[in-house]
Amino acid sequence: MIEIETSPELIPTTMKTQAEALVEETENQLKTVGHYRREVMPHLGPEVFLPNAGRLGWYSACALGAIGAFAAIAFLDLPWPLKLLCGLFIGLCNGTMGFVVHELFHGSVTKNVKLQEFIGFFGLMPFLLAPTYWKHSHNKLHHGKTQQIIRDPDAFPTLRIYKSSKFIQFMFPFTPGSGRKRSLLYFFFWFSFHNLVAQVWLRFRNGNFDSMNQRRSTIEFVAQVMIMSALLAVAGPANWLYVLVIPFMAQNYLLMSYISTNHNLSPLTNENDPLVNSLSVTNHPVLEWLNLNFGYHVEHHLFPTVSGKHTKTIHKELVRLYPDTYKVMPKGQAMRALYKTARIYKSSNKLVHPETHELFDTI
Repeated sequence: MIEIETSPELIPTTMKTQAEALVEETENQLKTVGHYRREVMPHLGPEVFLPNAGRLGWYSACALGAIGAFAAIAFLDLPWPLKLLCGLFIGLCNGTMGFVVHELFHGSVTKNVKLQEFIGFFGLMPFLLAPTYWKHSHNKLHHGKTQQIIRDPDAFPTLRIYKSSKFIQFMFPFTPGSGRKRSLLYFFFWFSFHNLVAQVWLRFRNGNFDSMNQRRSTIEFVAQVMIMSALLAVAGPANWLYVLVIPFMAQNYLLMSYISTNHNLSPLTNENDPLVNSLSVTNHPVLEWLNLNFGYHVEHHLFPTVSGKHTKTIHKELVRLYPDTYKVMPKGQAMRALYKTARIYKSSNKLVHPETHELFDTI
């Protein structure tokens, strides 16, 4: 297990031959998801692979909590500090529903597809994420092509792509490691912004989305926008800070602080090897429970249909079976590491700051 206490891998380097050697070494060592599954599954009990319907209880509690807090803001004459707390509560509830829907669409909650789509529509609505788009983008592209440039919508671009894209050049200062103050906002908006851009623009220009049901995705997205607009009208402009802005920032932080650490410090890979292209992050046990063990992400990429309830069981086996290659890091340390390294790839396992040309190793 590579448990990272310090960050020697993040020391800048400009040695091209070293970078090339590391790329070659990494590619030669890659293994498939199937390889790991065959080695790990004999050590897991059958209960690990059963659907966890208890997540519907989490979803219901969060949905009722968010609705109740929204109603309190909209219809009660609350002082602004209480409205602020209600807004934060809405965001935390929405973010937790996002964790539940993530498991739901992987089939680890219920196998009933119609129930998945009904629950998922409303669970993803605070993020304006159409279920059809999410299943294609996340389940098919991200899980099927993890950390493959262009094919994985969550992978950061190479230097060549950066130089040819004015949009990426414009957004780079917002990303961790850019050295710009605006990058401090990254966790609070990126998840929704990234997916909104993909839904309204990129999916019509990127061939990776050609097989998706575009019409259905558009209908779902428009329906979510209409419902959210109606809710904002009910709350009134005076409350938009509390029912929209504050929840938006809280729910984005909750998800993005995990998503970024789970992949964006890792190498690009041609073969989907979760022990290379993914990172598990640990947190306080109470926070791990509240966040449905989402940080155990290597485990999730190996067994995406397994509920987060059982990822710690898989974690123990990975630590035992792969003590030298399994990567895990405390979440806070991983977030700091993001701000010490740039997010543009010079090569598979080299990150580069496109303005200063400083190079950094991936983990």
